[in-house]
Amino acid sequence: MEVVIGWLVLSVGVGLLADSRGRSGFGFFLLSFVLSPLIGLIAVLVTKNLKQVAQDAAQAAFDRQREHERQVASINAIAKSVAPPVAAPASAAPPVSVADELEKLASLRDRGVLTDEEFQHQKRAALAKASN
Repeated sequence: MEVVIGWLVLSVGVGLLADSRGRSGFGFFLLSFVLSPLIGLIAVLVTKNLKQVAQDAAQAAFDRQREHERQVASINAIAKSVAPPVAAPASAAPPVSVADELEKLASLRDRGVLTDEEFQHQKRAALAKASN
């Protein structure tokens, strides 16, 4: 009777150990109860600790996330220190007067680059742009 109770207690212990390692506690209890608590204990200790594996994977993911955030912050700091201020190119150009534009158009017409119709069209466009 004492042997059966000892066998049962050791099998329950193997089941609890298996459960704490992320394995099926009931399955390992049955294995150790049917075969032997020693065989069940060896089986539990030989198999991977699933809880530790999951914890290691979560820690690795957290470490990768932290490293990624650190690299992004470093890249942003480098980009801010290296990039020159961007000026608007339209405001940097000196304004062209309508008279200068009409002189250029007349010169192009006199050299034969523009026809009279093209000259009149460009002239109207320049005057309309100036009136706005």
